[in-house]
Amino acid sequence: MVTPASNHNYNKHNPHKNDGFSEIRKIIRLVLRNWYLFVISMILCLGFVEFYHRYTPQVYRASVTMLFKNNPERTLSQTSLMEGFGLSPEMRSVENQTFIIRSNKMVRKAVDKLDFGISYFVKGRLKDTELYGSLPFNIIIDSIHPQILNTLINLKFTSNGKVRVNINTENATLHNFALSSNVGTSGPINLDTTIAIGEKLNHSAFSFLVNLEQTPGADLFSNEYFVIFNSHSNITSRFRESLTVSNYREGSSIIFISTRGEQPQKIVRFLDVFSEVIIVNNLERKNDMANRSLEFIQKQLGQISDTLKVMQQRLMDFRQNNRFMIPSEMSQKLSAEFFEKEKELMKIDLSRDYFQVLKKMLINNQIDENDYLMPAFASDNAGLTRQLVLEHMALLNELSLLEGAGKVNPYNKELTKKLGLSKENLIIVIDKQLETIALQKKEVDRLLEGLSAKIGDLPALERDYLALERTYKLNDAIYTFLLQKNSETQITKASNIPDNEILDQASLSGIITPNKRSNFSKAFLIGLVIPALLIAIKEFFNVKIRGKDDLDVLGFDVSLVGSIIHSKEKSENVVMENSMSAIAESFRSLRARLRFLMGQANGNVISITSTNTGEGKTFCAINLAAVFAISGKKTLLVGFDMRKPRLSGVFGLGNQPGISGFLIGQVELGEIIQSTVKENLFVLPAGIVPPNPSELILSTKTVELFSYLRKNFDIIIIDTPPVGLVSDARILMDLSDCHLYIVRAGVTNREHFTLTLSNLINEEIPCLGLVLNDVNPTHNGYGYSSSGYYSPQINNKG
Repeated sequence: MVTPASNHNYNKHNPHKNDGFSEIRKIIRLVLRNWYLFVISMILCLGFVEFYHRYTPQVYRASVTMLFKNNPERTLSQTSLMEGFGLSPEMRSVENQTFIIRSNKMVRKAVDKLDFGISYFVKGRLKDTELYGSLPFNIIIDSIHPQILNTLINLKFTSNGKVRVNINTENATLHNFALSSNVGTSGPINLDTTIAIGEKLNHSAFSFLVNLEQTPGADLFSNEYFVIFNSHSNITSRFRESLTVSNYREGSSIIFISTRGEQPQKIVRFLDVFSEVIIVNNLERKNDMANRSLEFIQKQLGQISDTLKVMQQRLMDFRQNNRFMIPSEMSQKLSAEFFEKEKELMKIDLSRDYFQVLKKMLINNQIDENDYLMPAFASDNAGLTRQLVLEHMALLNELSLLEGAGKVNPYNKELTKKLGLSKENLIIVIDKQLETIALQKKEVDRLLEGLSAKIGDLPALERDYLALERTYKLNDAIYTFLLQKNSETQITKASNIPDNEILDQASLSGIITPNKRSNFSKAFLIGLVIPALLIAIKEFFNVKIRGKDDLDVLGFDVSLVGSIIHSKEKSENVVMENSMSAIAESFRSLRARLRFLMGQANGNVISITSTNTGEGKTFCAINLAAVFAISGKKTLLVGFDMRKPRLSGVFGLGNQPGISGFLIGQVELGEIIQSTVKENLFVLPAGIVPPNPSELILSTKTVELFSYLRKNFDIIIIDTPPVGLVSDARILMDLSDCHLYIVRAGVTNREHFTLTLSNLINEEIPCLGLVLNDVNPTHNGYGYSSSGYYSPQINNKG
């Protein structure tokens, strides 16, 4: 037997197998092969988004732009504190205003001014729509009667001027709108009744009537409606949750107040009212401080005025009764000095009383933002105390605005901590101030004692007159001081303006959910990703060899001799039946390459095997033998697959004796070689299935058989058993010159093939080539099948 040239370095990868674009081409082919997955996925994803947008309630965003004025150069002197009685710069900072604006108190003030207690809806098949503004009807409730909350009250209007009311609930909360408080629960309610328009419907859990707002239209009778009663506290909670406050940029006093909701007119209306509440609240607070100060001043003026009249009368009576006209120059000087010191002592006592009361209220936690009236009555050197008092009052006011936020609120905790520190600092400063006041009083008392001693040396009449005059002047000075402060406060109150200003009225800024553009973009991407992911998963778990690319990836340095395209004809001898078909051309191409390969091997015996059954080795052997016979070569097709012989059935030879009979010596070679209808094509069937095919192949009769065949035939095609299953094919390979390993696209197991081929390569089997069977030409782009020159036939049977 001639030994053909060996294929060395089988395991070495060919450097030309990857040109840098093979992976890209593979991906493109996979996409084109599975184009229908992308179409189906895209239709489903985009259709789902369209359905979602059609039946999902739209959520709108509205915003209002405001300016929060702040004067960082504002001082805390006594005069400036009286000007406007405004909040501290701390209170007007944007950071603090953010929390104040979102406070429960502020939002509740706006909600109380709105008509959001009843929500109106029109029913839809999949989506309900909330109505606001121009309503076809309205509900009038009895505010002092309990009403059910958060329960659907279904309404169906009829053409005879009646409305059908349906209410079903297991247990609903009862609310008294007049008291603004919950008053229990309703228990089970199952009501279905009809009332006239304008007729009150009374029940222990509700009391209301339905009125028409306009002339009934067709929509009123064709649609179904329902209403829901909402407590102001629940409405406040919902708006607080959706309310956002942000400044224009860092350090800016321009802020945007935004909210969101499903009813655009409602959220715009809320922001309009809410922005007005912010401005009014700011102005009311400034005016309220001025009003309380005016009340205090006017009360003091009334008391001083009465005292002043009494002293004036006593002074006049003294002059008339004693005919006293003018005191001496010395007595006038002493009286003036005594008057100034008494006036100074009065202010010291007033300041001391102020600080003592303030300290007591701080210690007993009795101070609030309404108690601090008139810091101007404190002494002029108590600027630090006044500043700390204002800061403390600001914290108290801010904390009161956050009521309802809960003690666990982080900012609430921070404010409480700041308030405690402010209280401690205030008490320390007040104690120091009281010590200073005590020293000042002691000094003034000492000076007054000296002046009193000098005045005591004056005549009794003059001394009594001077005492009356000093008392009168002192009350007159206080009265003048209070008149001045009253006038200043009146002017300040009249000139008070809000610190806040609306720059842009509330307006809608668009739909925030669902975002149609974003969702369609996401759906488009998902429509691409899902099939790509399915393809990737399919590729990852694929264990089959599907084409030349998969063979290239394995990296074996074994030539791909040919590719046989997919056939769908019932007959396996497709070349003999249709020699002009595309599949016949693929076998001719295989024959051409085999001639070159066999020329190098210098032999004429070709074994055909595969990894497993059903991969088309018999099909390829039959048609390859046919194309050799057509070319004029005397060709013999040998059926050495004695375990599952098929050639007899394909060529209609029945149970005639074959190779197994010859190997056991029952027949001669001349008796078992059969001719076919095709000229130059002969068949040597396997014969009866023996119990020991491997042992028969190893016998000397096999060598005798091959020696005879080489001498009498030009081409010998051997159909062997699968080399991945039994050893028969491996034995026959030693008796053959060339070996074709059939790989069926989409059928051959990658791992089994790799193991089997690796074993053959390691054993250095010569003249070994691969044939890729059952290839889909549209997936691999074979020119002769896609050019239109041949009509592709379409199941390459094993």
